[in-house]
Amino acid sequence: MSTVGDRTLAGRLLGRLDGGQDHVALRRQASSLLRRHIGYDLAVWATVDPATVMWTSCVLDGMSRDEELENQVFANEYGQADVLKLTDLAAGDRIGALSAATDGDPAASPRFREVLAPRGFTDELRLVFHDGDSAWGALCLYRAGGRFTHGDLAELAPLGRPFAGALRSSLVRGSAGPPPAGGESAGAVAAGLILAGTDGRILEINADAQALLGARSPEGLPQAVQAVVARRVAGLPASTTVPAGTGWLALHATDLGGSPAVVVERVRPQQMAGIVVRSRGLTPREQHVLEHVARGSSNRQVARALGLSEYTVQDHLKAIFTKFEVNSRNELLAALFFNFFAPLHAADESLRSDTAC
Repeated sequence: MSTVGDRTLAGRLLGRLDGGQDHVALRRQASSLLRRHIGYDLAVWATVDPATVMWTSCVLDGMSRDEELENQVFANEYGQADVLKLTDLAAGDRIGALSAATDGDPAASPRFREVLAPRGFTDELRLVFHDGDSAWGALCLYRAGGRFTHGDLAELAPLGRPFAGALRSSLVRGSAGPPPAGGESAGAVAAGLILAGTDGRILEINADAQALLGARSPEGLPQAVQAVVARRVAGLPASTTVPAGTGWLALHATDLGGSPAVVVERVRPQQMAGIVVRSRGLTPREQHVLEHVARGSSNRQVARALGLSEYTVQDHLKAIFTKFEVNSRNELLAALFFNFFAPLHAADESLRSDTAC
């Protein structure tokens, strides 16, 4: 990130970021640096799935994780009409403040009335990290007292594209970083290992696999584990994905010292599209339609992008509704998020700051 001589806020921040660290540490450092220049009471540094712009994780600066707040934000994002939706920002200006988007009347926003104002927040700023091709994350800043100004927006806007590149690189590398001091938790574990015998019996589960699967004995393992072991013993491809209490997990059976072993690892956001396709039986064309719809495209925009007629797009959309057991776009987006992406969204880290805003 060469920013020599760049005295803008974006230049100063990017010049001090360590681009080689994992995505959680990258966001923590960025928030620590940003707090010195832009006043806020809470910052949410989210990652999003580049195919659908759906939230996948977040780093918090200013409070510990509040699951009630989180669920209310998601319910608004995927179930209510409102301003500054991430899909709208990703397709448009990339950045906006709630006060400006409502012409100075934030109470016109359901998110403000029902979620933010009851918690004392007076304004929200959202910036989508977009590299020109895809969105990789977003920053949501909140103030409890005062509003974000045009100057704040002008200073932050140039950060969007270069930080998207840094975030993309760290996500693609998939570095999970070391577990936090004081013991491991399921949220800190990246991968685990299960050992089996040549007869398919499960022999040993290491602590990381236990944490990910929530099972401390072979009897408590999902049947999918035995299934991939059996397929490996039979010489067949042996990989699958399963939902678990800690999120979606990928299981890959391999050989270790002549015996089967199963690697258990967290599904990365960029792998979710394949899971959706397999679990709902979508055709490749339906997958492409779904991705465009999830990003907020109209039938006409989808038709233009995919070279189809609007009638064909509508037929594909009806088929998708049937496979998701929904009746509308809003219901589809809610089902897509809460069934597939919400399990990924255990907050990566809560960042406590002693700096007053």
